[in-house]
Amino acid sequence: MKNLKSQFIAIIFVAVSAWLVVGCTKQPNFKADPNNPYITGVPNPPTAAGQAIINSVAPSSALPNTVVVIGGNNFNTAVSGNSVTVNGIPATVNEVSSTRIVFTVPLNATTGKIVLISGPNTVTYTSDFVVKSGTVSTFLNLGANNVQHLVFDPAGNLYGDNLTSILKISSGGAISTYPIGVPTGTFGSIWGIAINKNTDELFLPDRVKHTIIKIDGDGKVTTMAGNGIEEYLNGQGSFAHFIAPTGITMDPNGNLYVTDSHRVRKINSSGVVTTLAGSATDGTADGIGAAASFGSLEGITTDAQGNVYVSDTKYLKIRRITPDGVVTTFAGSGTAGFADGPGATAQFSHPASLAFDAAGNLFVADSNPLLPFYAIRMINKLGAVTTFLKGTSNSGVINGPTSTASVSLADGITFDPAGNMYIANTAANIISKVTF
Repeated sequence: MKNLKSQFIAIIFVAVSAWLVVGCTKQPNFKADPNNPYITGVPNPPTAAGQAIINSVAPSSALPNTVVVIGGNNFNTAVSGNSVTVNGIPATVNEVSSTRIVFTVPLNATTGKIVLISGPNTVTYTSDFVVKSGTVSTFLNLGANNVQHLVFDPAGNLYGDNLTSILKISSGGAISTYPIGVPTGTFGSIWGIAINKNTDELFLPDRVKHTIIKIDGDGKVTTMAGNGIEEYLNGQGSFAHFIAPTGITMDPNGNLYVTDSHRVRKINSSGVVTTLAGSATDGTADGIGAAASFGSLEGITTDAQGNVYVSDTKYLKIRRITPDGVVTTFAGSGTAGFADGPGATAQFSHPASLAFDAAGNLFVADSNPLLPFYAIRMINKLGAVTTFLKGTSNSGVINGPTSTASVSLADGITFDPAGNMYIANTAANIISKVTF
């Protein structure tokens, strides 16, 4: 009897428990106790989205119109969901992802805090962003001498081409002809200069003799490529031919690139000449290799990734060429002028020498002697063009802040290891120095 009673009580207990569980789970007003981890029910509200965090800003100082990258986490992934100010001045947001925001430094920005509003979050970067400005001074008055293009060696000596000779300018400003003892007539018409900073070798395109000249670290002059025959032909050393080569540059891997009328030629460290892009066809078509066309090329330089940039003085554009030979138009509408703006609408009058600063901005020597009007133009990584320096004199320059300083038929541009800019004002025979 006692066993039957115990069984009956157990059955009743199980039934009541089951009813309670079923009944409670069907109650729409049941809520779990958030303080009791053992009670289940309606889940807790989801955790709010993570707070946006800025980990880095690169570069941390730059000129107006420079492209800057903010690195961090939990950024809104829509461009319209982000805004950036530099010391209170709104910047243009160009690209976004959850970990990266790209913006352009406003033209009227001043040094101060970067503030990012990303979705519901407002974040102020801890360090001030330094907006650079430039001051122009006279580095050297060349007197009766004249140089077109400039390049520094690792020791701080500056070299410039003077058509039929090379001038070497020491860090103290002493001028000498380089190399010593070269017979008159060795060079026909030098129009460009490049240096291998690992070996101190200089490379010069001779547009009259249709050759590429090498001057080694000891001052020995040899012909690296070409043999004086005026035509296009790829090959090794003297078996290669050129037609009036002008600009020359070296990439980070030790390859030389030469502007050769409608073509961009590549010379590897063994002296083998190939054609990177272009053909006998005159034009301004983008494309790959021989499918691309150029007009009259002059300036040439490379960026840190090995892309080649050239200036076309006929079609008034700056073109970019990848190491694989893919040619695109980086900036320039093709219409003559000095209008600033996005790459496709900006205007150039006679774009010549090119040089990159450490932030990846490309500087272009631009001119129209008939006006006269001369300018150093700056193109940021996205192709937007601004005027950095300008001038209207055929015989002199003005020093001071870049907003009021001037240039005079600026042909050559280069940067020293400290980031200072040097400009060859060919009309005034003055080398200007720009400190930031």
